Amino acid sequence: MDDSYYIQSLAATDGGEGITLTVLCADGAKEKLTVSVEDYTAYKLQKGEIDETLCFALREAASRYGAKRAALRILAAGQCSRQKLYEKLLRRGFRSADARAAADFAAEGGYIDETWQIESYLRELVEKRYIGRRKVVPMLLAKGYSGERIRTVLDEKYSVADFAKYKKAFLVKKFGKTTPDTREEAEEMKKALYKQGY
Repeated sequence: MDDSYYIQSLAATDGGEGITLTVLCADGAKEKLTVSVEDYTAYKLQKGEIDETLCFALREAASRYGAKRAALRILAAGQCSRQKLYEKLLRRGFRSADARAAADFAAEGGYIDETWQIESYLRELVEKRYIGRRKVVPMLLAKGYSGERIRTVLDEKYSVADFAKYKKAFLVKKFGKTTPDTREEAEEMKKALYKQGY
């Protein structure tokens, strides 16, 4: 068994979505690898001797499967964009290709709905906090959403008249009125509106 590896055990995990293998490595160390059922089936795995090439392929498969499982755990904790999910997986130590594939898997599997997420953020930012379009777009870009998608949702959900309404609501909340009485007050309102993204 100098250059060979040996699968000692196989066990279903993750509600039957994964298979955990205990592999005895050539140097005598034991390694636990969890792969998807699809990879288990594709490699026709069973107890017994395997070569170094298959062991390497199983490590790759385990990394892909681990990234997918981590992606689902991250999304269970809270919403995020496909890009932010990818970045979070990178920070957890997954390779770029595995992190990208896991983020794509989550998005294509319906676990990420970026349009709904943007709409949700916009309800909070625009309708409750009265933040203007100029400031909202960079805030959502920072969360990893594409500029095109942000603009599309903004255009579908909010008209110029809507932003004018929220601008007035902001002025009433901050100043108790929508029109200034003095030049100084006008300047103060102008600065506040600019800071708010109008």
